[in-house]
Amino acid sequence: MSKGTLKVTVVSAKNLKDEDFAGKGDPYVKLILGKGTSQLTKPKSGDLNPEYNETFTFQVDDQKKLELEVWDKDPIKDDLIGKADIKLDKVFSSGHEDEWVKIKRMAILTKGEVHLIMDFTPA
Repeated sequence: MSKGTLKVTVVSAKNLKDEDFAGKGDPYVKLILGKGTSQLTKPKSGDLNPEYNETFTFQVDDQKKLELEVWDKDPIKDDLIGKADIKLDKVFSSGHEDEWVKIKRMAILTKGEVHLIMDFTPA
């Protein structure tokens, strides 16, 4: 049973694939913990290697994974660039994780990487 506070810093992303047919991508990161708990970074205009340095706080109550999605902001409908599931057992046991997470589309196509720093404080 893991209960406590999870702080996630979205540091940056690199080598994101441009999903726009015209213009450059405007990527942002969506973090999802459990049902209905999600937080977003601000979109970075025209940058496929963006620096975010945004920190988000989640209350953990037995969730086992953090879902990460990278989207391209568009005027009509945002495009999914890629996503990943991050198992939280390592950060629960160590209290700190600093890692590059590969994001994928359709489980096989790597669409870039996101640098996360996670800190967990048990309740």
